[in-house]
Amino acid sequence: MPVATLTAALEAGGKQLDAGQRETVRLLCSRHAHGVYLHGGVGRGKTWISGRFFDAAEVPKIRMHMHALLGQVTQSVTGAPAGRPVSVDGAVRRLLGDARLVYIDEFHVHDVGDAHLLRRVLPALLDLEAGVLLTSNYPPADLLPDPLFHHHLEPVIGLIQERLTVRQVPDGVDYRPLTRGADRGFAAGTWTAVGAGQDGTGLTGAGLTGGATNGPGANGPGPVTGASVPVGAGGTRRLRVTAADPAAGVLTATFAQLCEHPVSVHDYLGLARQYEHWRLLGVPAPEDIDDQSFQRFAFLVDVLVDADLRLDVTAALPLDDWAGPGRLPRDADRFLSRLSLLRD
Repeated sequence: MPVATLTAALEAGGKQLDAGQRETVRLLCSRHAHGVYLHGGVGRGKTWISGRFFDAAEVPKIRMHMHALLGQVTQSVTGAPAGRPVSVDGAVRRLLGDARLVYIDEFHVHDVGDAHLLRRVLPALLDLEAGVLLTSNYPPADLLPDPLFHHHLEPVIGLIQERLTVRQVPDGVDYRPLTRGADRGFAAGTWTAVGAGQDGTGLTGAGLTGGATNGPGANGPGPVTGASVPVGAGGTRRLRVTAADPAAGVLTATFAQLCEHPVSVHDYLGLARQYEHWRLLGVPAPEDIDDQSFQRFAFLVDVLVDADLRLDVTAALPLDDWAGPGRLPRDADRFLSRLSLLRD
């Protein structure tokens, strides 16, 4: 792809690439033996630039969030009919089909189970006759940073370093906060402090109202309160939520319902295909959130940002106080950058 073509697509509408982003454009438009692993700080435009590159590529192609890839491979393997097993290699080939460009976004690993699955998925992916583009906030050596489990991912890290061109988007401005106040999508969402021990259910501020959810939806019945929604492969499990309005595309749930129970990234991805406006109630102060619940919250935000879906939050503290120094676990920079898009 000519550098000028991708640059023009990125700078349409008055945007202007900085020097580090121009260097990234030249990288993506160059030839590589197998593909590129692109990493860099939050808000530097990795997903934006890579997405435009993907859109402009005139070849069979597929783009997936890493957790969606792992989830669909797992579903294909575990859901195979009796007597007709599907291998991980076969599941990857079936999923990616005749794609000649495979773009996997948010290549982040925090779970040792994902590490073990990637040890089988990544070799199968790199053996395809396709260019591979992986984007991450982390250099390969910093994936799965927990020292107790890091060694489980070392074969994957070695494969990335051996087979892919590894490059960093040079440091510079985090552009995400500059997009606050958008009219739609994630950046149109809000963060509202309602005090500790309150969930904001009765709040009627701008961030928590929406005509169709207070009565019948335009294309069907109104919300169901105290509802349960189907999740998991084939919708075989039910997740309790505060209210669900499929016709209006609005899902309302408490922090406890979505983050304090064993809800997976794949569950969030499935719900994101059905609901375009999410209301998350009763987010506690960080010191009252355990590590697993915090990780689920981060995964949920990742899914909603990637899908560009609106999120309205009620919380015990204003966002600046909630995200104050010393309150959050390590490795929270990407998460905070994304939350900073919300209006408070």
